[in-house]
Amino acid sequence: MKKIIELSALFMLLILSSNVVAQRPVGNGAPPQGGMIKGIVLDASLKTPVEYATVSVFRQVDSSLITGCVTNEKGSFVLEKIRPGRYYVEMSFIGYHKKTVKDVRIGRGQRTADLKTVFLNQASEALGEVVVTSDRAPIQYKIDKKVVPVSSHHTAASGTAVDVLENVPSVNVDIDGNVALRGSTGFTVLIDGRPTVLDANDALQQMPSSAIENIEIITNPSAKYDPEGNAGIINIITKKGKVRGMSGLMNLNTGLYGNYGGDMLFNWRKKKYNYFIGVDYANRAFPGSQETENRTLRENGWETVRSAGDSDRDFARYGIRAGIDFQLDTSNYLSFGARYGGRSMEMSSELNYEEWSEADPMHQFYTSNDDWTREMEFVSANMEYKHQFQKKGHELVAQVDYSWRDGDEESENRLIDENNNIISGQRSTEDGPGSHLRWKMDYTLPLKGKAKLEAGYQGRYRGSEDATGFQNYDADSKDFIEDARFINDVDYKREIHSLYGIYSGEAGKFGYQLGLRGEYTNRNIELVKDGSEYSIDRWDYFPTVHTSYNFDEETQMMASYTRRIQRARRWYLEPFVTWTDAYNVRKGNPGLDPEFIDSYELGFMKRFGQHMISLEGYYRVTHNKVERVRSVYDDAELVDSQRPVMLSTVENVGEDYSLGSELMLSLGLWRWWKTDVIGNVYHYKEEGQLYDQDFSVESFNWNLRNNNTFKIDNNTRIQIILSYNSPSDYAQGEREGFFMTNAAFKRDFMKRKLSATLQVRDVFSTAKHESTSQGPGFYTYSLRERKTPMVMLNLSFKINNYKQKRGSNGRDNGGEDEFEM
Repeated sequence: MKKIIELSALFMLLILSSNVVAQRPVGNGAPPQGGMIKGIVLDASLKTPVEYATVSVFRQVDSSLITGCVTNEKGSFVLEKIRPGRYYVEMSFIGYHKKTVKDVRIGRGQRTADLKTVFLNQASEALGEVVVTSDRAPIQYKIDKKVVPVSSHHTAASGTAVDVLENVPSVNVDIDGNVALRGSTGFTVLIDGRPTVLDANDALQQMPSSAIENIEIITNPSAKYDPEGNAGIINIITKKGKVRGMSGLMNLNTGLYGNYGGDMLFNWRKKKYNYFIGVDYANRAFPGSQETENRTLRENGWETVRSAGDSDRDFARYGIRAGIDFQLDTSNYLSFGARYGGRSMEMSSELNYEEWSEADPMHQFYTSNDDWTREMEFVSANMEYKHQFQKKGHELVAQVDYSWRDGDEESENRLIDENNNIISGQRSTEDGPGSHLRWKMDYTLPLKGKAKLEAGYQGRYRGSEDATGFQNYDADSKDFIEDARFINDVDYKREIHSLYGIYSGEAGKFGYQLGLRGEYTNRNIELVKDGSEYSIDRWDYFPTVHTSYNFDEETQMMASYTRRIQRARRWYLEPFVTWTDAYNVRKGNPGLDPEFIDSYELGFMKRFGQHMISLEGYYRVTHNKVERVRSVYDDAELVDSQRPVMLSTVENVGEDYSLGSELMLSLGLWRWWKTDVIGNVYHYKEEGQLYDQDFSVESFNWNLRNNNTFKIDNNTRIQIILSYNSPSDYAQGEREGFFMTNAAFKRDFMKRKLSATLQVRDVFSTAKHESTSQGPGFYTYSLRERKTPMVMLNLSFKINNYKQKRGSNGRDNGGEDEFEM
């Protein structure tokens, strides 16, 4: 493995260095041959030179790039060795509108084309007294993804990416902040197109909404993306500024129950360099209550345990990120970035228990004190190099990403009788570092017309070392004593090598994209205690097909098919028992097969002036379906036979099928009121058997959301979001539905430099998590509710009219524009 990484890294470095050294601005050194184009680029308002502005020459007949350079400290440029012909010249610089000079001719009678003085207008210049107050649509649809502009979601102003996703099509969020994409928790999270070492939900909880520009929902990714995740990809696009000089954005927030936080993002753009740095901190508290009832069939009949009481969940997160982007010359770009952060999580509860059985109907009463803590820190670094060849769209992009995390987790449970004596207790620990390295290269070659070929390679390595410990409470010594039976060390290593190819093009109004990806996986799990190993060595293939048809500029239809894979989470594979509390243990399954998913989608979108309707149909088949399985844990040697303990494990149980449709209707009813209705309806069916038990189940599920934005005046917005999630069945139980209302009031001051947002989440305290599960010999009921409503006040201040960085096409990072609906 080490040799593979070293050879791959050396190969990439050779390519990077050869491209950087080979590129030189045209017009330096050799005596002039052919024609010449020259001129001076000035700031239109200040009449000062614009240094390092990009000057590009294109052939007029086919728009192919011929040559280019950057301006000097006086704003002047000279391009030599120009062959006879007709050209157009583009001048651009970050923070300015692009300027084009057309019909530039070079010939025998005109060997020099002097463009004289060209003025560039600043993109951020004031337009008299005109104030732009257009709102971005809450969801924007593209051919292969949905894009969520975070600025449109005022109810999530002081929250995280999870809070934004509560109001997004295809996504469900439960009361604990767990995200599901089209009913599945198996999805991949990317940060600016790059993977993260954190688990999907940890990554979403770690990212403050104020640091996010867009969130992309990609339910059927092409072969260019990792096929990991049975439901698709959630890609978070972070903010960077584009204004010359220094600009910035600062947020402070506070609320009920000890919630507070803040973040800052500063950007410096000077000449051809761009620097940014951001920091954030937040403390979030979620007080609440919970109830449970567990019934277990024992030798002498049913035994029942009920509990009820208060619970607290506290989360603190912090982070710092920084980066630099710079343009080496007209064809080569380089960027570096780094991020460091951490998260502290604490959960505690004090529950009153009541226990009885058919054999002994006398009720016993006691109290359970549970404490769970998790400390985690992580660091990531990345480098990207891009080389653009002369032909437009012909490019090579190379990336290297490294991330590392370390975490310590501890849970402790104590059962206390009516006399305040500890009658039993357990303490579980888990700690260990993990790292992830990815290196990739993507190549794009434009062909005739709008056809193009894309190809690339990617290597990934992930490793971790986890140590678990366990202690039992000893009543005689009144202390916790180590139990060697539940102490384990695990080494986990996995490497994946991928190759892909994509061919795309257009035939009239019809567009198509065909792709194929092959992946080689080598995985090894070693249980240090007994030296046992569990390995995988295999190739898998993933075809993708995307098509579109444009009826006109306002009407489009899309269809796609992809094959994906969901590899097992690390703890799903650990072949030993781990205690989670006094009544529950879990055990992994190293023989678990990955899930393979066939996903089909058909979409239609139509705009009617200020209105838009989108309808999507989807069908997903999951093979080797992985299901969490609960059963009674009856190992008499390892547990107190008088206490009912439940075992959770994972198994491949068969196949499941999801058939559904999503509807979004966006209406600009009046200039002061916009409303969006988002609905998702799907039928779910699972077929399989396990332990001679039929796991087949069917359910009809739906959810509905209504997002209303009221424009009081140019500086005031009110947003009200209503949502409902229907009940849902799964293999061993069901989850009840719930309704929730969120609201926000936003007011801008000081020419929109300062904004204040008051947000109220779960206004009527109707959100809850209520579920039941049952199987041979057991029944479980659970209810969790948070203390609501949650009220937060967020203050946001912009420095130097902070604006989002735009790409080479003049669009926001993520490819989206602001527009009225």
